[in-house]
Amino acid sequence: EAPYDVWNDGMRPGDTSTGNVKEVREWDNSKTSIYNQGKLVRDGTAPATAEDAQVALEGNSLNDLLKWSIGNAKEEDIASLRDCVARGEYDPRAYREFLDVILGEGDLVTMKKKLKEALDDATPPEGKVAALEEVEYLTESIDNANDLIKAGGLDAVMGMLNDTDVRIANAAAGVLTTCMQNNPKGQKFALSKGLMPTLLLAIRDAREQARVPPLLSAVSALARTNPAGASALMNLNGIELLALLGAAGEVRVQRKALFLLSVLAAETPGAAAGLRGAPRAAQAVLDALGTEDHDVQAHALACILHSMQGLGVDYAERVASREWWAASDAERALKDLAVRLQSKLQTGEADDSDDPTVPLQVAKILALIAGELPLGEPPVAAAAPPPVLPGGSALPGISEQPLEQGAGNAGVAVAVGGDAGAESAATTSAAPAPQVAMLSLT
Repeated sequence: EAPYDVWNDGMRPGDTSTGNVKEVREWDNSKTSIYNQGKLVRDGTAPATAEDAQVALEGNSLNDLLKWSIGNAKEEDIASLRDCVARGEYDPRAYREFLDVILGEGDLVTMKKKLKEALDDATPPEGKVAALEEVEYLTESIDNANDLIKAGGLDAVMGMLNDTDVRIANAAAGVLTTCMQNNPKGQKFALSKGLMPTLLLAIRDAREQARVPPLLSAVSALARTNPAGASALMNLNGIELLALLGAAGEVRVQRKALFLLSVLAAETPGAAAGLRGAPRAAQAVLDALGTEDHDVQAHALACILHSMQGLGVDYAERVASREWWAASDAERALKDLAVRLQSKLQTGEADDSDDPTVPLQVAKILALIAGELPLGEPPVAAAAPPPVLPGGSALPGISEQPLEQGAGNAGVAVAVGGDAGAESAATTSAAPAPQVAMLSLT
């Protein structure tokens, strides 16, 4: 063996200088020794064999695995696989177990195992709940949710909605909600399996109020952003059921039911008509105004307002809703709420939990019902900016009118020609004063 300074070209141990090193070369991967839990699997220092001529696996991504597979595939294997595909006998899932060995257990395998645990009578209730919660976590990925549906997992979960243990039933509802939320494929599959009537029936027959909130979440996931789901809900008298749930019972149930009802009234064509067609819906929503929970009050007000001005409600429906609320004595319930709010302010009982927008909503709804505010048309598209002449001035149709002078109020109102301008005005005040919204109860 040559002295260190001879074969290392003059470098000494601990020397950080480059010395006379001209090039650094790494050994080929075939020369790398591989260990598995301390056990030598391949000795890189062993003499080369025929297997060393294979293409080495570089990296651990699927693309690297694909390159390695192609580089090491035999011609006869490729020909056999080509014939198998041509005959329609190739099943890519048959190789999933090999991928699981190489890349780790897939999510679908895990979900199947957890569902098997949840369905096993030998599993304690706590274990079933934990298994379903893990499935719910994995199905937050839409791809995983759709894989679970294809594997028949959603059918098994639906069968657990009526489990005698509330915790298990609620966990099953959570899985269904996650699989359907913002997932058109999941929503379509659930409707094909009759999930909407199953959910509504489970809500009606619920023995404990604790079962209802997760079921309402599942109904929401199936109906929102899904016209077919919303139609199924309305055809099954679900609008009235939501209104009745919002009128009385556990506060958490009231909030969820009225929130979903208000969103449907705002977004879904036909929901306002469905609300008017439910005999007990109007009184149920007005009864919700009598509760002391601020969220329940706000959601009930939103139901009334959105039925007259929701984006999914055309002008004819808005007029019909206004007349319906007027005939339902909504004015009295709204004024009663306003009196209570005013009393709380006068006696100092109001606190930070009181929603400051509620009095404004009450005032607006009363003005709409009385016809003092126009209902307006739902927007069709974003309004184009007014055309400008070559000189830079706007085309005719925009006028400036002086405001009526009053205490602390001086400025200019800009009126824009057209229907949209009839409902809005922009003001600039020279000396703005604090504004207080006053609600007349006469």
